[in-house]
Amino acid sequence: MKNLTFFQEHQLPDHGEGLFDHLPGFLYFVKDTELRFVSANERLAKKLGVEVPHELLGKTDRDFFPPSQASAYAKDDIQVITSGKPLYNKVELVPRGKGFVDWSTTTKIPLFAPSGKVVAIAGTTRPFSTGTSAIDIHSELGTPLKVMHDRFAENIRVTELAKLAHLSVSAFERKFKKQLHMTPRQYIRHLRVHDACYKLSHTDEPLAGISASCGYVDQSHFSREFSRITNETPLHYRKRHRARVGR
Repeated sequence: MKNLTFFQEHQLPDHGEGLFDHLPGFLYFVKDTELRFVSANERLAKKLGVEVPHELLGKTDRDFFPPSQASAYAKDDIQVITSGKPLYNKVELVPRGKGFVDWSTTTKIPLFAPSGKVVAIAGTTRPFSTGTSAIDIHSELGTPLKVMHDRFAENIRVTELAKLAHLSVSAFERKFKKQLHMTPRQYIRHLRVHDACYKLSHTDEPLAGISASCGYVDQSHFSREFSRITNETPLHYRKRHRARVGR
């Protein structure tokens, strides 16, 4: 009843959330300045484990995500609210359940009252793959991307990738960042962490072994990189997700 009252008093006008359920993989949300959900599409509701969007109303990310991850989302939300400026195409890790993770691209924009005050933020999150699916093997970036996916654990030089694209290093890096919103090195780091997440949650391989198989110099380097991107240590991630996978 509390959430229903909140919905009746604070729901924003229809923002066309149903439209996003017809766009493959898209999640849509609106949050007020207290970071509470006031609108969402059905796909986001299902992803967060509730039946209908109304069940999200009045709740925050902290009701559905680990504290470290919820804090990272909140930091971006507050940045948009306080600055009044959009956050475009941020690549971030989104849990898919049972220890699986997906890289997604999130955009958040401020919503203003007639007075010019920010009263809410709206956002979309889409699978990162939808941003790369159009880059086929025949494009300039197609072959380098395939090599990166096949050999991310190796020390691939940007000069080698640029050569595969028949571009200079500077031209390759510019085109890559324009298309994928990150540098080639950052993309490789994301691929390594993605693989590490699976191995941590689905195997008993020791951290040292995962570190080596994913291309890190040593376990210390692995822990630093993993913690920086996921906001938690590899050991904490393993404990939390192994418990869920085993259910």
